[in-house]
Amino acid sequence: MGWTEPSQRAALPINGQEAGRTAKPGKQFYFTIDCDWVPGSHVGLAALLDCCDRFRIKATIFFAGRFAETYPDLVRECLQRGHQLGTHGWAHGGLEEDEDFRIASYEQQRQWIRRATDAVEKASGVRPVVFRAPNLWIGETTLRVLEEEGYHYDSSVPARRFDMGLGRVHYLKYFSAPRDPYRPSPSNLNHPGDSSIVEMPPSACLFPINLATLRTVGLSKFQRMIRWIGARSRHLVFYCHPSEFVLAAEQAFPRSMSKWNQNRMRPENLTLVKQLFDHILEIGYTPARITDTATRHLDVRTSGVVRAGRFQPERF
Repeated sequence: MGWTEPSQRAALPINGQEAGRTAKPGKQFYFTIDCDWVPGSHVGLAALLDCCDRFRIKATIFFAGRFAETYPDLVRECLQRGHQLGTHGWAHGGLEEDEDFRIASYEQQRQWIRRATDAVEKASGVRPVVFRAPNLWIGETTLRVLEEEGYHYDSSVPARRFDMGLGRVHYLKYFSAPRDPYRPSPSNLNHPGDSSIVEMPPSACLFPINLATLRTVGLSKFQRMIRWIGARSRHLVFYCHPSEFVLAAEQAFPRSMSKWNQNRMRPENLTLVKQLFDHILEIGYTPARITDTATRHLDVRTSGVVRAGRFQPERF
């Protein structure tokens, strides 16, 4: 599965339909995995790959550069199994002071992204074009760097999310951003604009649609959150971390990692993911990678009116 030349993209289908035909959009489920730089967590990724195979789900997997550098065979295996490769900072997860793309300088952000991009490309032979900022800490400078480094997709803007001090998203700057895929304004990620980047916000119902929430509130309440989102959007973006499926004692964490979170890391969490997959498929969602999205090109020339035209998805 190689890189697609720009000249070829116009001929690619939308949601399995030939260009020019109209198809009723269905609900899409994006299973995404954030591989932080946590030595020992690779065991959890291997288990997740087997789970995806069982349910025939192709994931979008974001690698911290140091993870890709340390476990290149596993990165290559992800590609061989049909998963989408992305980047997730350089050493996120293994530092006392984490990478903060909200406040870091342009040069610092470019260095982190370039090193991570090179690590994933060296491991897999494919240059990644999808990015997720560590902790979803992103800013307009990040968008500029991603554009200049040849990225096409981002999944970092924490739309409709506020953790109320319980998680990492404790600011409201991007709370009102669109919940569906959009091209952001280079001057304000909250608003649609003309960026070359397609933004796919991770789903949230105040709290994030991720494994941490699922294992805290339980499957029944989590299903209600999914229904709430499904009534407002046909896109559902879920994420988890390989470290959540491995006992904390078998991994290396910085001292800043909360003991509460470490105590909830265990292989049994894989059962929750399987139950989630069963539910998602039962209620009619179609699994997709982020680059498989039938994104709509947003026309914002008329104030207050958003019109949609077909946008051909890139496939890698």
